[in-house]
Amino acid sequence: MESTIYFFTGTGNSLKIAKDVAEKLGDCDLIPIAKIWQKENLKSESEKIGFVFPLYYSGLPKIIYDFIEKIDLSNSEYFFTIVSSAGDVTELPLQQVNTLLKAKPKAKALNAGFLVTMPNNYIIGYDIHSEKRQKEFFEKEMNQVKQISEIVKNKKRNLNQDIFEKNLGRAERFNAKFREDVNKSDKNFYAEDNCNSCGICENVCPVNNIIMIDGVPEWQHKCQQCLACINFCPEKAIQFGPGTLKTQRYHNPEIAIEEISNQKK
Repeated sequence: MESTIYFFTGTGNSLKIAKDVAEKLGDCDLIPIAKIWQKENLKSESEKIGFVFPLYYSGLPKIIYDFIEKIDLSNSEYFFTIVSSAGDVTELPLQQVNTLLKAKPKAKALNAGFLVTMPNNYIIGYDIHSEKRQKEFFEKEMNQVKQISEIVKNKKRNLNQDIFEKNLGRAERFNAKFREDVNKSDKNFYAEDNCNSCGICENVCPVNNIIMIDGVPEWQHKCQQCLACINFCPEKAIQFGPGTLKTQRYHNPEIAIEEISNQKK
């Protein structure tokens, strides 16, 4: 394949973007990071490499950081990243990806970076967007995909060096603390009595962090905080502390639940 897109998703936003870009590019392999991130001797052979993922705590999700740090990209020459978020994005994730690429044995660099606004799924902090607002995001995403695909097809740069030179130390420390603590953050999840033991939470967890014990989900402290479990629960039985008792649930309407479950298989 000329291009490979590696993606990570919890509720489907990043997968929707990755699928749309891959379709526009053609000759593009779409690989879920959750399926391969723990394998040894990871190596890509494609000329163009893309990373598509959601923004977590101002920067990279832990699984993305660990994956890019680990994979051998010596045979690849052009790199782009697409960060999905509900807003309030800094250049930190672009800086982080660039830094990880530069640290490779054959130093690489991030050639293009894109920030795509999608509906909020971070319901442990904020409620979801209205259906009207979600539709606006989806329409804008399709226009951005066209622009992104043209830039990547032609191997163009869209990043100025000053992006990588900005002092974002405070945001970096914030994100680093998140990555350090995230695996055990699942101690705040619990299932209420209306849990019907359907096992959907276990199936959609991309890192196999949930197991059903006597029909009740239990979290195994290797969480990535993707929030698939809480957003896909059909009974709204899963909560994260007291805050989610009042929030609605969200997952991308164009991504089937099987696509979320299959990213780890």
